[in-house]
Amino acid sequence: MMVIFAVQSILISISLKSEAFSVQPQQEQTQLRHEVTVTLKLVQVYVIDKKGNPVQDLTKYHFLVFDEGQKQTITEFEKHVLSLPSKKEESQPEVMETPTPAARDLMPRKFFLLFDFAFNNGIGIEKARKAALHFIDTQLQPTDEVGLISYSAVKSLKLHEYLTTDHQKVRHVVKRFGMEQTAGTAESFESEYWQAIAGVNPSDASKPGTVFAHKEVFGDPLDSNWARYRQESQLQAQNFAKKMMDLAKALRYIPGHKYILLLSSGVPYSLVYGIQSPYGKIEVQEWGEYWLQQKFEDMLKELSAANCAIYALDTQELSSTLTSDVQTRGAFTLQKMTSATGGKYFGNINNYEKHIEKIQDLTGCYYVLGYYVDDKWDGAYHNIKVEVTKPGCKVHAQKGYFNPKPYKEYSDVEKMLHLVDLALSEEPLFQTPVRLPSEVFSSSSEGEADLCFISKMEAEKLRDVVTGKFEIISVIFGKEGNIVEMHREEKTSKDVPGMDSYYYSVFSLPPGNYACRLVIRNLETGRGAVARSSAAIENKKLLGIHLFPPLLLTPEKNANYIRGHIPKPLLQKSAGFSLANFFHFDISQYSPYLEDLMLANTLVPALLRCSLANLPTAEVGISATLTDKLTGKTTPLTLIVLSEEHKEDEKIFLVNIHIPKLSAGEYALNFTATEKTSKSESVAKRLLKIR
Repeated sequence: MMVIFAVQSILISISLKSEAFSVQPQQEQTQLRHEVTVTLKLVQVYVIDKKGNPVQDLTKYHFLVFDEGQKQTITEFEKHVLSLPSKKEESQPEVMETPTPAARDLMPRKFFLLFDFAFNNGIGIEKARKAALHFIDTQLQPTDEVGLISYSAVKSLKLHEYLTTDHQKVRHVVKRFGMEQTAGTAESFESEYWQAIAGVNPSDASKPGTVFAHKEVFGDPLDSNWARYRQESQLQAQNFAKKMMDLAKALRYIPGHKYILLLSSGVPYSLVYGIQSPYGKIEVQEWGEYWLQQKFEDMLKELSAANCAIYALDTQELSSTLTSDVQTRGAFTLQKMTSATGGKYFGNINNYEKHIEKIQDLTGCYYVLGYYVDDKWDGAYHNIKVEVTKPGCKVHAQKGYFNPKPYKEYSDVEKMLHLVDLALSEEPLFQTPVRLPSEVFSSSSEGEADLCFISKMEAEKLRDVVTGKFEIISVIFGKEGNIVEMHREEKTSKDVPGMDSYYYSVFSLPPGNYACRLVIRNLETGRGAVARSSAAIENKKLLGIHLFPPLLLTPEKNANYIRGHIPKPLLQKSAGFSLANFFHFDISQYSPYLEDLMLANTLVPALLRCSLANLPTAEVGISATLTDKLTGKTTPLTLIVLSEEHKEDEKIFLVNIHIPKLSAGEYALNFTATEKTSKSESVAKRLLKIR
């Protein structure tokens, strides 16, 4: 989001429980047993020798860490040597000289592919796309997380994919990138501008115009047209710096070190820092714009503190490097960005395979150092320095890190990444959210269906989330991870009673596979809760008998329901549309049972909806079984029909089923609807855990 090399640090609060453990079958190592809440700073370190090769034989005692000038005691140490695809021989990972928290894998590599469409061209973008696909196909480890970001003059900064181990999902998006996203002309204009100022004839015959093209198109190089176009380019450069600052501020709070593969030809150096003696014309001098230089220096500071290293692959066409002054190109600004972050600049993207192998080598062998720091949420900046005592080693660390800060001080970009993290990550990086039970149901499997997403808002669990102001966001993702529906509303604690509630939304969607997310986030603290479910709407016409997935119920009088998004057509039919309109059960007597766990020897109500297309007078029988997922054994269940209602071409059954005494484990609850005349059947399933 490094022939040099990088240091990474993250701030996490954990409870460490150390205990005796076995290192080898015949060798035991005993540790002190203790339990204490600490704030642990983890520093990820890459070390190279004088030839630029990774150094792999260091121990904890070779390292010195200084935080704000104070030497720190290194209490945690790991050495990782990944199996690198760029090497023919395979190396097995070496890990854990001391124990570390087991809550999640320690620091998987995190990569952001950043496509720059503003300071680029069609040829450069095509080469960037090929380089990115090669990186995904040949270099990523299964545990590596990768995200995808683009920047353009029109759409600004856009997050296409958040950090994920689903590399094929990212690959699919990259493959679709094309020339239509190119919107930058600042670089080519900058070269033309200084050629005109210097009175140099453009030597690239492929460019339009003649020897006098400059004046014919723009007039005299000192007139208003030139000034206006160049000012627009400077504003574009300013916006790039601003958006990169926003990105850096957001990335600094994502735990772990981040690697940004920047695919760009760079902001022209002369646009920011001026130019001296272009094309050998010593009488031509310009020292740049101070306000733009300051913006870029601020950007470099933010990037250096964001715990991310930038590897820049310069997409500049090789032919243009022969016909333009180096100061009018973006190589120098790219080098500034990589140097400030402990990354590395790679020119000539035609050699992207070798460049990417080098990136893999540099990021594939690393050390993790840990030390304790005071737990402060003040957003303060800390200078950090890492040294290695072994001669001949080079360590290029980032200059520092920021303490966490209160959520209310987050920027808009930070809040958006925080939200995406909550909605998409299996284990969100910013926090461990409250998990809410949920289910999703469809009302039809022909054409566009109404999808109902229900979540249980458990009052006790949500106590810290729904205090003061909070937001509720329902998001529906398509098969490719694109957002197809989103609904957001703000509420206060006064809107939610101090009791369990059921939040429901309805969305009208075409056939397809969908992932549904509900995020509840406190607007003052950022504390969040998440509900996750998935659904499929079949692309087929309903004929004969069709049983929809069951809605399990629990006896509960006058439960509280909170209505979310409802499509306008449904509201037009019934302004007071409620969950009862969708499922047709008595919400004053029952509430949805959304849990996976169920006790044996229990009586369970269930609502079953059965479509009877072209069978208006059909008689339907209902039965139920439980199938043990482990053994495959099927157990018939006692089922009693409590009520049967006929609505248009559907029958709705309210039944009771008895869950007998069974071995604890996972089961498939199967309901079968049988049309008694034709004996045709339809089966619907729901997974359960019985204890």
